[in-house]
Amino acid sequence: MDRCAVFVDAGWFLSETAQALTGRGVRSDVTCRYRDLMPALAALAAQHTGLPLLRIYWYDAAPDGIPGGPHAEIGALPNVKLRLGRISHHEQKGVDALLILDLTTLARERAIANALVVSGDEDIREGIAVAQSLGVRVTLGAVALPEGRPSLATTLVQEADDQLLIDADFLRRYVGQGPAVVEAAPAAVAPVVALPAQTAVVAAARPAAAAVTLAVPPEEATTPREFGFRFGAAHADQLSSDDLRALQREAPMIPSDVAAQLFRDAEQVFGPIRGRPEIRRELKAGYWDHVMRRR
Repeated sequence: MDRCAVFVDAGWFLSETAQALTGRGVRSDVTCRYRDLMPALAALAAQHTGLPLLRIYWYDAAPDGIPGGPHAEIGALPNVKLRLGRISHHEQKGVDALLILDLTTLARERAIANALVVSGDEDIREGIAVAQSLGVRVTLGAVALPEGRPSLATTLVQEADDQLLIDADFLRRYVGQGPAVVEAAPAAVAPVVALPAQTAVVAAARPAAAAVTLAVPPEEATTPREFGFRFGAAHADQLSSDDLRALQREAPMIPSDVAAQLFRDAEQVFGPIRGRPEIRRELKAGYWDHVMRRR
């Protein structure tokens, strides 16, 4: 039987949601009613694809990959599979690799016919291409920012079969502003195919990445590569030696929270960068130019 699945990069999704609702992409500024959000995402996917849901895959990070805080509650929700990468200095690592692995495995096993991938990180592009080569249609789920456009890598948009825009009206039903509150999971929850009434607030999935603050005015960066270099310097300044070495081992994959801020900040200097893959490449190259030479 043909089915669909939803793959959500929680770090990217909640940072972009915070940007859409509060004007700044700080994940801890928003709280999420997961028991309501998950069925709503399932309904979006089923409506868009016309197929029943296999499950939702929720990708996040935790220290040493050990669930904490609301992760236990998320993992206990019906038809939700919690997948955790590592967290270091409030940055997620290994999440993209987990998403790609699950997407391509389900495609190879013919377990799904359609995938809704909620992420804007171009590092998952090759995983999308592999899934498509195995016969899976891939829809890119994007958060609509206040100006109405999603923050997505152009190469990712070009690779996907179509897009599903998640607007602010939808997000406000399930995401609020303010400090997170952790509650005990209920003994029973509504089935995923229904859209239950809103219930108590549960916590954001993990601590937000510390915002990177440039030590020099960004307008002084004359090229995207120089901007990326200075951003990388500011980011590296915030890291311990162990965290820096861990980040260097992730090259060339920038953590999605950090990449999202890099691209947003760069747009304040160079204008919209969607449709300009050469600028994204130069920003990332400049970032790694500095990070890889730090000791």
